Amino acid sequence: MKIAFIGGGNMATALIGGLLASPRETARIQVADPNPATRKQLEGKWPVSCFSQATAAIEGANTIVLAVKPQILPGVLTEIAPFTSAGQLIISVVAGIPISQMSTQLTASPAIVRSMPNTPALIGLGITGLYASSACSAEQRQTAQNLMQTAGETVWLDQEALLDVVTAVSGSGPAYFFYLIEAMQQAGTRLGLPADIASKLALHTANGASAMALQSDADVADLRQRVTSPGGTTQAALNQLKAADFAGVIDSAISAATQRGRELAGGGEKS
Repeated sequence: MKIAFIGGGNMATALIGGLLASPRETARIQVADPNPATRKQLEGKWPVSCFSQATAAIEGANTIVLAVKPQILPGVLTEIAPFTSAGQLIISVVAGIPISQMSTQLTASPAIVRSMPNTPALIGLGITGLYASSACSAEQRQTAQNLMQTAGETVWLDQEALLDVVTAVSGSGPAYFFYLIEAMQQAGTRLGLPADIASKLALHTANGASAMALQSDADVADLRQRVTSPGGTTQAALNQLKAADFAGVIDSAISAATQRGRELAGGGEKS
């Protein structure tokens, strides 16, 4: 199998690294990127073939991965459209561009899978939402899932519009957790802890809590209650969060991110 990546940035790099690390993967990988330094770096690190033009990279490819910025994608699709066929699988990791728009430009109407990974994919701990067009076969869906699982977990959606919610929850989600960790570090420092110790405590607490939640069969609400002794320190802290409507703030934040994703998908101004 031959896989072509259009774009050699961080997400493409994460997926290529994951593919080549898989003991069962024997795919030939070709990459198109206009930056000579990027091409040199990729070819120096891995057994991949790099090209400056997308049309050269996709020649003979069974699967084409679109990994460019949203504003660049329309031009890329115009460039490759005459060289695509209905038997190819197109996997897009481009946020905000619906399948209908891609299908209009790719006149061969190939099978298309939209994916929404997040940045922890860069260390193999990502989570990706997937949606397949009706033209995708079961085998093509499996191919897309296998590729994205090299960078972490995957979930399938039965409505394309839900990818905007995936973007808001998990795509943007790492920033929410970084912000919480940042706030915990600052609070610990303000209350007297050395900055390095406050940072280590907050980071390892976040890491440990996440690992416990993933490994436990219990719901996170149950885990929270197990840590919360009536009248204790945790209860005092949670009372403050509830008084500030912490859950409502998070709901509003994710709703705002979802709405912004829909605006961008509809052609709104990008920021």
